[in-house]
Amino acid sequence: MLGTRFLSCRWFFAIALTMLCAVSAEASFDGQSVTVHWEMWNGSSPGEGGSLIAATDTNVFVASDSASPDVVDFHDSSGTTNELWDIDFQNDTITLTYTSIEYQDSDHQYMYMMPVGFHFLMEDSDDLASVVVDETYAPHGFDASLVSFSETDLWVNLQGSMCHMHSSGMMPGCMNAASPTGFDNQIVLNLQTAPEPSTALLLGSGLSGFSFWHGRRRATPRFQSRAQ
Repeated sequence: MLGTRFLSCRWFFAIALTMLCAVSAEASFDGQSVTVHWEMWNGSSPGEGGSLIAATDTNVFVASDSASPDVVDFHDSSGTTNELWDIDFQNDTITLTYTSIEYQDSDHQYMYMMPVGFHFLMEDSDDLASVVVDETYAPHGFDASLVSFSETDLWVNLQGSMCHMHSSGMMPGCMNAASPTGFDNQIVLNLQTAPEPSTALLLGSGLSGFSFWHGRRRATPRFQSRAQ
């Protein structure tokens, strides 16, 4: 009987700790309001200690797992039609796709030598805890170390990256037959969040309560009456 109780207790704590880890790692932005800016920065993005020069385009939308992409043809400046990106939120992943290269002409290629890029504001979500960048099919020159974040903000600095129709000198072309899109034009960001304090506190309180109750049960002597 004692062995059974010990096993049950051990499994309870194992399951509870697994749940806590899952809560802290899972980030779904489905149904949450997101604001994205296209920004120009001085030195670097604010997440890296730089400062904002100007926000040239803004889009406010509700992230949806059922819509793909969530934002079509996001402009690098309002009214621009030759440097466009699609933005797709799916569960805990953001995919940024440079779609203008699909026109396959020199007017729809890009090369950013100054610090510019995306600034996402996600105030409705849990605090961001980590960001993992998949640059397998990212544009040439993209530097994942320039991606930065705070609790509610995410900056994707595109400085040094480029997507050209054809190779020229040291600059490679953007075409890649192995890529799902046919180009090196996608940046994938996997986001993890920290749980709300109330969630962690509730689970922690439950663990403490169970531990106290289990300790009391083991400490309380048991009396067994015997028939005379």
